[in-house]
Amino acid sequence: MNYSRLGDLRMRHVSIKLLRVFVLFMEYRDLQAVAAWAQVRPPTVAYSLNRLRDITKDPLFVNHGGTLEPTPFAVKLERAARQILDKWVEVAQPRDARAIGADAGHRVFVGFSPSIGDPLITYILTALYENFPGHSFSACSVTAHPTMNEIFEADELHCAFVVDGANVRESVVPLNIMATPRRLVSADRHSENGLTGRDWILLQEDCESSSPLRAFLMRHVSHCRETVVASWQSQISLMHSAGGICPILDFNVPLVIPDGKTQVLAPPADFPSWAMVHFLMPRDAPNDVPLRDIMEVGASVLRDPSKAVESGRRARPSAHLVSVV
Repeated sequence: MNYSRLGDLRMRHVSIKLLRVFVLFMEYRDLQAVAAWAQVRPPTVAYSLNRLRDITKDPLFVNHGGTLEPTPFAVKLERAARQILDKWVEVAQPRDARAIGADAGHRVFVGFSPSIGDPLITYILTALYENFPGHSFSACSVTAHPTMNEIFEADELHCAFVVDGANVRESVVPLNIMATPRRLVSADRHSENGLTGRDWILLQEDCESSSPLRAFLMRHVSHCRETVVASWQSQISLMHSAGGICPILDFNVPLVIPDGKTQVLAPPADFPSWAMVHFLMPRDAPNDVPLRDIMEVGASVLRDPSKAVESGRRARPSAHLVSVV
C-alpha cells in the first residue's frame, strides 16, 4: 500500500475530527446519520468532507446511479484513519470517560459484529434512541473472539449483538436471537459459476480461527486471493466496483442486489449455510441499564429489516447523499 499521500496528510495537519467524520461517512453514506452521531449539523459534515477532499486531492466518493462508492484512495484512507483514531482513543481518552456526563443519563456501549451490516446497525441504533431517550448509545465493532470476555470483564462493553459468538465465559450470558441463512453474493462480470479463481472480499471476523467460514475457505479457496476490509460498507462497495465474492447474512441480500448486477451464488453442500445471532450481556448486569429491552429492540429490527430500512429511507431521503459529491 502506498502511504505517500497519507504521509502528506500528516504534514498538512489533518485533524482527528476530520478523520472521525470521514470514517463515519464511510460506514453510513448519509449526512443526517453522521451528523446525529457527531452531534453537528449536516452542512458541517459536508464541509468536513469537502475539506478532506481539498487536502487529499481525491474525490473520495463517486456517485454511481445514486449510490456513493469510495475511491481506491478512500478505502486505503479508511484503514489508516481507523488505526489513527484507535491510537488517539488510547492516548487521549481517560479510562473513566464514561463517568463524564453521568447526570445527563446513561451512556450505553453496544458492540456489533461487522457482518450484521452497517445499514442494519444504523437502524438498530436509531430505534434505541427512539425507545430510550434518556440514554445515549455508542457503537463499536466486536468479533466473536475470546478477547471479548476481557472487554466485558473490564466494563468496557454493556452488551453486544454478535454472529456465531456463543463461546463466552460464565460471567457473560449469551442469548439466542435468531438463526439466519448465510449467502454468497458476487458482482463478478465473468460467466463461470464456480467459487475458485475469483477474489474473495472478507471481514476480519471471517478470518478468525473460530469462524465457520475460515474452515470452509481453507478447504475450497485456499489458492484464491482474499481481501480483508475494515467495514461491511467497504466490503460491499469493493465488490460492486472491482468484483469478487462476499459471504453475507440473508437479511442483507436485498440491500446488496437492488441493481440486478449482483447475483446470489449456489454454495456447495458443506458451506456453513446458517449463522446464529446472539445477544451478549454480563451476568451481573446493572439494574439501571435496560439490557434485555435493548435486546428486544435490536431483535425486532433484525427479524424485520425491510420494515426498518423502509422507515429509515422515509426519514432520511436520498437528497442528502447528492449534496456532498
